[in-house]
Amino acid sequence: MRETLIRTPEGMRDTLFDECAARRGREAGLFSLFQSRGFQEVSTPVLERYELFPRIGSPLSEETMVKVIGRDGRICVLRPDNTAPIARLAATRLQNEPLPLKLWYTQPVFRAQGDGFCEIRQAGVEIIGGKVRNYNILNLACEATGHYYGQTPHIEVSHADILQTLFGHMKLDVTRKERALSLIGRKNFAELGDEFPDAADLLKLVRISGGLEALDEAAETVSISLDRPLKILRNLLQKLPDKQITVDFALAPSLGYYTGVFFRGYVDGAAGAVLSGGWYSNLLGLLGREALAVGFAIHLE
Repeated sequence: MRETLIRTPEGMRDTLFDECAARRGREAGLFSLFQSRGFQEVSTPVLERYELFPRIGSPLSEETMVKVIGRDGRICVLRPDNTAPIARLAATRLQNEPLPLKLWYTQPVFRAQGDGFCEIRQAGVEIIGGKVRNYNILNLACEATGHYYGQTPHIEVSHADILQTLFGHMKLDVTRKERALSLIGRKNFAELGDEFPDAADLLKLVRISGGLEALDEAAETVSISLDRPLKILRNLLQKLPDKQITVDFALAPSLGYYTGVFFRGYVDGAAGAVLSGGWYSNLLGLLGREALAVGFAIHLE
């Protein structure tokens, strides 16, 4: 009897020949770009301690993490995200290095998905400390995505303070905020209206998207002041008039993670976002090193 073939786990796949060569070629372009902008390459272990991710308020649910038990009996996970491990690195081995730290990486993340797993190769940067202009990081993100995919991405942006201000006005607790963010992220506005009947401003705002006119509409539509984040977004759009950037107030950041401008990027032919990133001011402090940081990741699949 013929032996049963051993195949890859569900959701995983091998990469062969021409595909490997093509990927290496595209990644070489990213290497040159990041090196030319003063970034230094780092790599983190495939295994991380599980407790790292809940400590920083990671947007990833526990169910999406692939867990293993270490030899010491503690729970570890296959790296589900690149930002958290690099923040850990900055707060430990690089804690005595002067700021700003400009780091870049090319490495996969692993997540549980349905009955199987998925491996997502990413390239990205993290800038820890210093003062980084919003338009500079968006410009670099556009340029890097263009290098890899051969086309200028369409970027959607928002600011974390906008939804947080509305949630504060509504006096939502953490559980209710997370529920609202979940519904907004899935654009389930009908159910959002059913569960939050007093959220008139929120329901109006999350339906607004577009260019500079969307910022005007938001200022006129919402009854509470959003002057500061709207001004930041306006300045960003005006600084990058040649980029495909629009505002989408239905972008939903994770609580305790992004604290400033955040964004996603899309290219033709891809089913979902191939780029994500933003500013986070609390993450490093939760790991013992106070510093403002910004970063983005490109999905290389």
